[in-house]
Amino acid sequence: MSIEQNKQIVLSWFDAVNRGDEDAIRDMTTEDFGFMTMARAPEWLLYHWTREEFAKVPSTMSTLLVSPIQLKVTDVTAEGERVAVEAETDSLMLSGKRYNNAYHFVFKLRDGKFYEVREYSCSYLAQSCFGAVTPLEPEASRMSAA
Repeated sequence: MSIEQNKQIVLSWFDAVNRGDEDAIRDMTTEDFGFMTMARAPEWLLYHWTREEFAKVPSTMSTLLVSPIQLKVTDVTAEGERVAVEAETDSLMLSGKRYNNAYHFVFKLRDGKFYEVREYSCSYLAQSCFGAVTPLEPEASRMSAA
């Protein structure tokens, strides 16, 4: 696939996240897909998710927000099968806290699908807003008491 095609595939993921379209997100990943956060602490933020968990994260996070999570792309850089994206979100949590994180994502593609995604973001902000995000058990997700 061309660099422009890879960029378009990644941008379509952001669109699917903003729509809360789990099927579209799942369809963009390979069978051996892996997602990881690049946080260093706390340990519970060191997520390693499968394609199923990855597809459910936006809707799971949205259960803790006043309105569904929206990611805004601010910059895209691509080379070969790698696409790097800077993005941000600004959401109000049900607790009244503001979740306005900045992200850097690195997507690795194979045959037009993601086989790996790494997320760099402010783990302090995530920790202070989210007590847990459990994609396969949304009811177990909860807001931090901090």
